[in-house]
Amino acid sequence: MELQWPLILFTTLTAWACGVFGGAGVLALKGAGKKSQQLLAILSCVLLALGGIAVFFHLQHWERIFNGFGHITSGITQELIAIVVFVVIAVAYFVMTRKSDDGGTLPKWMAWVAIAISVVLATVCAHSYMMPARPAWDSVLEVLSIVGAACLLGPATCAVVLAAKGEET
Repeated sequence: MELQWPLILFTTLTAWACGVFGGAGVLALKGAGKKSQQLLAILSCVLLALGGIAVFFHLQHWERIFNGFGHITSGITQELIAIVVFVVIAVAYFVMTRKSDDGGTLPKWMAWVAIAISVVLATVCAHSYMMPARPAWDSVLEVLSIVGAACLLGPATCAVVLAAKGEET
């Protein structure tokens, strides 16, 4: 079986987006990274959009993408739902940071929502690859690898952004 680079890029970029947004949520819970909150929300959406572009290169007939959304139990349908919810929450997160007095303070509940949707999207993305037809993929290790990638890439990116903004990492 050959490597499917568009899918590899999609899952990596999605995990990265989840890690950045989840990291922003953790920072918000701690009251840290106030100057970086807006940028982190934008960055997570940009990474997710790049992943979306990458996945189109996997499709041989991109106009047939909607055929995959025919059933709620389909992995691609669940991914799409989680991505839409993620983006809606990220936009609300961004708006709440813009409306805050200092440009970065958020209510604790919104920080928890950001963390939760990040974990959910990474898990749903990984779960869609768990297929009995692909025994090497049909393992909980698939979920752990993508959530693990989010836990590595996100905080590292948050640290770089905070350092670039002159905030304590």
